[in-house]
Amino acid sequence: MAVLAHTRNEYFGLRPMDPMKDLAGVADLIEEAFADDLDRSGQSALRELRWLSRIKPILWWMVTFSADHSDFLSGFVWEEEGRLVGNVTVNRTSPGSRRWLISNLAVAKDYRGRGIARGLMDAALGLVEEYRGTSISLQVRADNAPAKHLYDSLHFNEISGTAFLRLRRVPLVMVSPLPPEVTLRCFKPNSEDSRLAYNLACAATPLSTQKEWPLRQSRFRLGSGEQIKGFTRRLVGSGHSANWVVQDGRRFVATVNAYPGVFGQHHRIELIVHPDWRGVLEKPLLSRALSHLFRWRKKMIVVKHPVDHREAIETYKELGFREDQVLLWMKWTA
Repeated sequence: MAVLAHTRNEYFGLRPMDPMKDLAGVADLIEEAFADDLDRSGQSALRELRWLSRIKPILWWMVTFSADHSDFLSGFVWEEEGRLVGNVTVNRTSPGSRRWLISNLAVAKDYRGRGIARGLMDAALGLVEEYRGTSISLQVRADNAPAKHLYDSLHFNEISGTAFLRLRRVPLVMVSPLPPEVTLRCFKPNSEDSRLAYNLACAATPLSTQKEWPLRQSRFRLGSGEQIKGFTRRLVGSGHSANWVVQDGRRFVATVNAYPGVFGQHHRIELIVHPDWRGVLEKPLLSRALSHLFRWRKKMIVVKHPVDHREAIETYKELGFREDQVLLWMKWTA
């Protein structure tokens, strides 16, 4: 990879990232570029980067001997006047995979609009093509118009999206009635309910999303792990989770789970509605979930929900939730 310029021992332009030299600067750049977007896991990853940048022997071992970590630490930086002003991380989704992931595309605020982001992306795409990668995926905020425009111009296609919503306190709501054609009951920890819940998720999830992230029936099994969590919740006074299903005959047409937060965690709600019943079941089920959580009303509720289910997102907002952000998954295919 050629450097654009080199003057008085200072590099100007694009070069491969050198973890031993660049990790602290990359961490600073990520913090500047994504200060408003870093959640708890993002802050934890940032602290890990800073820790690695200070522990040079461990970092050297990771780069030299660990293929998994050397992939994780691969990418490109843009340097001007001795300062890192741009970075992109590009790595395989798993060791030896031909599918790649781009993350942490960041440009310092004072250097945006100069083509640095495109230069970094061109380098990342070139690296993946060199290794005969078949695809590259990345995430972008839906309201980040410049980044979205860049990825569109590089022929990335949107494959899915997730809305992140939150409510500071659990409100007192009236439970809306369900239509008479359906029945509500508790989810049972058996294989039949697991299979029916899996069938519902397959019907509710777009095929483009399932192609990227295939659904597994085990994900919809209410097994011993969740029962142990329920016992823990009751032990610390946070109550049990509520897991309901809605049926029209034998078919599952909706599921809703309300999880009280424990040990400082937020409450969570998960909702799936069959496309045939969207616009009808969202409010009855979400109001029921909020009613269950009202006993622990001082805690915040955090929700992640697919953007293709607009009826649910609008119902969340109607019930007082605020949409913090929408993240889109985009994909480039060779």
